[in-house]
Amino acid sequence: MAILIGFLSLTGCVEKEILDDLYIETGKAYDYVGEDKIRGTALFPIYLADKSIQNGTLSAEASSTREVLEKLERRSQQPLVRGSLDVVLVGEDLAKKGIIDIGDSLQRDASVGARLYLTVTEGEAGELIKGNYGLRGNGTYLSNLIHHNITRRELPETNLHMFIYDYFQEGQTPYLPILKQLSNESVGITGIALFDKDKMVKKIPAKDMFFFKLLVDKYAEGSHVIKMGEEKSSGHVEKSIEASVTSLISKNKIIVKHHADPVEVTIRIKIRGIIREYTGKKLTPDKVVEVEKQMKKDIEENGMRMLKEFQDLGIDPVGIGQIQKHGVRGFDFKEWEDSIYPRVKFNIDANVQILEAGTVE
Repeated sequence: MAILIGFLSLTGCVEKEILDDLYIETGKAYDYVGEDKIRGTALFPIYLADKSIQNGTLSAEASSTREVLEKLERRSQQPLVRGSLDVVLVGEDLAKKGIIDIGDSLQRDASVGARLYLTVTEGEAGELIKGNYGLRGNGTYLSNLIHHNITRRELPETNLHMFIYDYFQEGQTPYLPILKQLSNESVGITGIALFDKDKMVKKIPAKDMFFFKLLVDKYAEGSHVIKMGEEKSSGHVEKSIEASVTSLISKNKIIVKHHADPVEVTIRIKIRGIIREYTGKKLTPDKVVEVEKQMKKDIEENGMRMLKEFQDLGIDPVGIGQIQKHGVRGFDFKEWEDSIYPRVKFNIDANVQILEAGTVE
């Protein structure tokens, strides 16, 4: 028994020494630096004696992700391990040139989880990753930021696996969140990057993310501020009225008339929400109906505008082509891409129901 206890104690010590002698990457950043070269920046936590975490980084430039990894290893005083990688950032300039090499490198590494977050950054990704965010290290901060905005805000579900899947699928194009460094201590999500294959071709701004999520996610949460016109306040001054609606649950159903000419697509969106804030005088039942009607109008108009933009760019983040593919025998993707998808007739039917009202100003 004494021998067994001694062996277990020794094993624990050896494990601790091994972990102390590794740089465990939690984040990675890639930027285009010109002349077909990229810069890779590895992020890893350094645990200090007072149990606080310091963000360590190493950078290297090369013509491929493989060469970047090799250079980083040669410059590191301890082995770099990618098994705990939470997030990979790609600078916008590089995203516009193509990022499948980065995605392919990550998915081929068995130690990297497929559910890590792949993102685009405004400005240099390497500069963003070198900030000082939160108490648990930058990798955890950025991962939690994205996760929170997926589960509780207007960011549609996204990760490395989904990006790679959409890239290789006919009739579906990928999208990724866009991050921006707001200060050395904070980062915000400023939009969604849309891709044609692996090249970023368009940005959905933050104000439109709610509508985009309704189109691409079957079940979505989020919030939307509705402009309700003006009403007279004290002193007969006209005051702009707004209602902030939080979606408790929403779901969409996409119906395709596969053999119509042109193909007709109807997206039915059902929302159940709460009015969190209303800046008018009194939120009467009639006003609630007004909010429902205005929100329905906002969803249908903005959704239709986006779908038209996607058609014009030849991209399909909603995955209409995938639905058509499964509904038509002998589906010809080239014909769909060249002559059918550009002519698709879209309809959006939004059903909005306000369940209760919250704060009234």
